[in-house]
Amino acid sequence: MGRRTDLATLLTAGDAPVPPAGRDTYPLTVPVTDLAENPDNPRHELRDLDGLAETLRERGVLQALGVVSRGAFLAAHPQHEAAVGDAPYVVLHGHRRLAAARLAGLSEVPVLVREDASRTDEDALIENVQRDDLTELEQARAIQGLITSYGYSQRQVAARIGKTQGFVSQRLSLMRLREDLQEALADGRVSVEDARRIARLPRDEQQLPGSTPEAPASVPKARRRDYGVITLDSRGTPEELVEVLRRNLAPAALERVAELLTRGR
Repeated sequence: MGRRTDLATLLTAGDAPVPPAGRDTYPLTVPVTDLAENPDNPRHELRDLDGLAETLRERGVLQALGVVSRGAFLAAHPQHEAAVGDAPYVVLHGHRRLAAARLAGLSEVPVLVREDASRTDEDALIENVQRDDLTELEQARAIQGLITSYGYSQRQVAARIGKTQGFVSQRLSLMRLREDLQEALADGRVSVEDARRIARLPRDEQQLPGSTPEAPASVPKARRRDYGVITLDSRGTPEELVEVLRRNLAPAALERVAELLTRGR
């Protein structure tokens, strides 16, 4: 697969090619070394790269990556100059395809170059929410990014991503989890159903299923006692009933019970 060039490329050596006049995007084939990842990419994990890399070795990259020139990207996001480095292009859409192409040993990939980078972070967030292969937590983080960055309401986010407001609300509920519980959800130590249930609790009461909450700092653990219901079998002998009470009550409480039972005799 040869690298496509045009006259603009030859006239601007060492820089990104000048786009044809009057076009918002234009296709090219570029070396993978010419591509930098978007530092604002909301996708935190790239899954199943081995399978995708094998497909790319056999068939190549069939869907072009969405990119923007380095100059256009830094004009909109100057704070990312160090992260982008000297690469002529920044990837907006297709980070997983790029990673798989590198893993497959491909030297070039097709790209579709955009001219405008002013809303690239919003576009990336929207694309990630809409992907079917993202986890619910990844979608939640992307939705939260749209709300934080652009001040959208849940209804506005739903309209932007083409989902229902219930979808948005359900995902955002996961953002009420403590950070350590979000990590547990991300690595599979807690299910989405359990995570939603836990997220309804105040943060200081949230715990992993099966874990035991620690005693409040103001209450010494040695004095902390859980009280429950003591079940007595009415068919048991007096000795058996006393033994059940002795196992479940502190000595002072046991004496108080005995005192109450002997009253009126």
